[in-house]
Parts: sequence; C-alpha cells; structure tokens
Amino acid sequence: MRKVLIVLSKTIAVIFAILFVIAAVLAILLFNIERKLFAADLYKDALADQQIYERLPGIAAELLTTSMNYNPCAENPLLCEDISPELRGCYEQTLGNERYVTLASGKEKPTEAEMQAIQPCLDQYGGGTTSTTSEQPSGENPLPTAPPDVQACVKQAIGETAYNELYNSTRAPTEAEIAQITPCFGQNGMGNFGNLGGGDQGGMPPFMKNLKASDWEAIINILVPPNELQAITENVLDQVFAYLNGETDSASVSLVKLKSRLAGQAGQDALLQLITAQPPCTDEQLVQMAAGALGGEQGMVICNPPEVVLALLLPELQSQLNALLTEMPDEAIIIKPSSQPAQRGGGEPLGDDPITALRNVRFGSRLSPLLPLGLLMLVTIFGVRSLKGWMRWWGIPFFFAGAIALIPGIAILPALNWAWVNFAAPRIPPIITADIVATGRNLVTYILHYLAEQIAIQSAVLLTVGLAAWIGSYFIKTGRKENIPAIPPPPTIA
Repeated sequence: MRKVLIVLSKTIAVIFAILFVIAAVLAILLFNIERKLFAADLYKDALADQQIYERLPGIAAELLTTSMNYNPCAENPLLCEDISPELRGCYEQTLGNERYVTLASGKEKPTEAEMQAIQPCLDQYGGGTTSTTSEQPSGENPLPTAPPDVQACVKQAIGETAYNELYNSTRAPTEAEIAQITPCFGQNGMGNFGNLGGGDQGGMPPFMKNLKASDWEAIINILVPPNELQAITENVLDQVFAYLNGETDSASVSLVKLKSRLAGQAGQDALLQLITAQPPCTDEQLVQMAAGALGGEQGMVICNPPEVVLALLLPELQSQLNALLTEMPDEAIIIKPSSQPAQRGGGEPLGDDPITALRNVRFGSRLSPLLPLGLLMLVTIFGVRSLKGWMRWWGIPFFFAGAIALIPGIAILPALNWAWVNFAAPRIPPIITADIVATGRNLVTYILHYLAEQIAIQSAVLLTVGLAAWIGSYFIKTGRKENIPAIPPPPTIA
C-alpha cells in the first residue's frame, strides 16, 4: 500500500510539474507584454532613439505633399469610387463579385492578367467618375447651365463685369470670387463652385497645393520645434497610457503654446513661408488681396506679392490670424470620457466595452506569475522528500520552462521580418513613402527587440538556475544506514 501511495504521489507531482512548465512559459510572455508594451517610457525611448522629433517635420511634409498629389484611381482603375453602374457591373462580371470587392478595397493589387481582362470594360464604359448636378466635373463651367436665381445671386455677389468674364470662361475665378460664389450654389443645392477653377471639391484650398515638401517642413519646424514636439508627444503618451491603466477617463493635448507661437513671431514667419511659396500675384489679385486685408468683402487671396506690398499687408494678415486664434480651443480632446458608466457583472465575461476588457486582461496578466508559483508548491508537496529530490523536482521544470520560453524570445525579431515581408509590405498603399515605411518598421523593431530581450534574459536565468539545480542534485549524497556487523548463525548440532 505504501508503494502505491508513493507512485501515486509522484505521478501527481509529474502532472503538476508539466502544468508548471506550461504556466511559467505563459506567465513570462504575458507578464512582460503587460509590463513592457503598456509603459509609456518604452515608446518615449523608441521615439528618441530613432530621432523622430527631428525627422518628423520632414516625414509629415513628405506625406502631406504625396497625399495631395496622389491619385489612386490613375494608378489602379479599380480604386475609383464614383464609377458608373455599367463599369462596375462589367468589373464584377469579369473578375467575379468577391474578387472585385477585394481589389476595390485596396487589400490586394490586381495582377497583370486581371488588368488586361478589365481593359475592355474601360474601353467600353470609360474610367471617369459619374457626375451629378451637385458634383460638377473639374474644369467644367457650371454658370451657363445654372438656374436663373443662381446666376442672379452670382452676378450680385461679384458684379456684372466679373460675372460676364466667368460666364464666358474668359478667365478662371480667383479664390476670393470662389468664396463669394459658392454660397449661391450651396443655397440652391448645387454644391461647391470651386470646381470651376479646377480645384478639388471639399478638399484643401489650391494655395495649399502650391507648397512643396520643403515649405511644409519649414512651416512645421517654425510652429512646433523639435523640443516642443517632444514635450507634447510625451505628454500625450503619458495621458493615453494613464487612460489605458484606468487612472483617468480622458486624454487631451494642450494647444496653448501653439496658439502663443502663432500669435507671435513664429506666426509671422509661418505666414511668410506660406505666402512666398505661392506664384507671383497678378495685378487683380493684388487689388483683391489689399481689399481683403483692409477689411473689404472680397475675401482673402493667397499669392506672392512684391516685398513692399507684403511688408504693408503682413501686420493686417497677422491681425486676422490672431482673430482666428481667439476661436481656437485651448486643448484638443484625444480620448473623450465615456458617456456611460462602467457596468459590472452581466454582459461580456471580460467587460462590456473594449477598454474594460483590455484592463481586465492586463490585470490577469499581472497576476499570471502566481499560477506557476502555486503549481510549484504542489510539486513540492507531492514530490519532494529530500534535498536531492527538491533540487530535481524544481530544477528539471525550471530548465524546461526556461528553454521553451527562450524560443519566442529569440524568434520574435525573425518572425517580425517574415511577417513584414510576406504580409505587411505588400499591403502598404503607394501613398505611404519609403521613408515613412522604414521609420515605422524601425520603431516596431526597437519596441519588439526590447520585449524579446527581456523575455530572453528572464528565460535564460530560469534555464540556468534549473540546469544548475538539476546537475547539482547528482552531487548530493543520500543518507545510508549504518553498517551493522553480521552475527554468525549459531552452530548446528550434528
């Protein structure tokens, strides 16, 4: 019976030892992910190490310039949005509905064979977008076909001479005229008049498109120098992670310093950079610019006037900018407080919203080391009977737990490179430049390298301790019973 109990006890100890190995590996991974990836300091160090604050103005400038000039429809006709129903039907019939949806969403790029297959559709129905009364094609003059009340409104807004010039397409409208005419079309349900000048409806003003990447970079550097950008970013990181940690219910970024810079010399320098990047002013634009700056009703025209004129207009332009700043809020809300109080019980097992679920998962990850410790105690209770046994019952599970946990610590970066090449890189849209892609990859690599390093160090320590205890157990001598001299048997009587 005693032998049966010993065998049963050791069997239970082996089971708990196996469970300990599994729990210890998971605890190492979960604990490090929770403690490292949810710490703002890691991301601050990553941004500083990659010199993001010095490079960000250039990266942002390149992205802005690329986004303004990028036309996905020109590169891939399947990405066009407002195509005709006939063209869409032809695409779906040629490619199949499921494949067309995948390609039109930009998740995958069409093959050469697919591009050749849809070419007859383009030849038959064309690749242009459909137009409606509220969306005039770029460059088309809507005045001759506008209703009489719209034409009367336009004539009253800009005067008969200018109206006749625009009606007959003698010239393109100025930005001030577009600003005056647009309400006439908007009030009558005809959309934005800006397309008459070839601009993008609802998009950025044309003068923004005149800015080159170097202009954008200079303006960003003027308004937000690297040291201030770093302070703002680190403050935002602190607030975001405080929100994720449940320490606050919102996150915001202060705009006070930005407003102060815009109202001072930095604002003037940014205006100068914006204006000098524009084409030279025509005589008509100079008149309109002066009228707008002096409080007239012509609207503001952005062009590059002579230095003498610019010196006279700049104070008034700064005054108008300051007036706009009074309407600018002192802070921008990044994460708004929840409108509904957190509900406990019921609902989902981890919480009724993603943030609550995330916090619950993180709380469980913090407590994860308690599980292998508890299993280790059970191994001790059912298996350990001596010092030698203790070193083996602890050393062997420690060794295997450390060895197994070391594998993901070593494999994280190779796995990242494989996933990047096979999954991420092919799906990066063309609008994202190579510099931005490289910067993002370097940041991710830095963060995961730090995580992998911590996991590898802790796993190596566990493995080393376990191996040392395992080997050391062979040098422990077990106690032996004292040798008692054998008593000779009594002599036998023949």
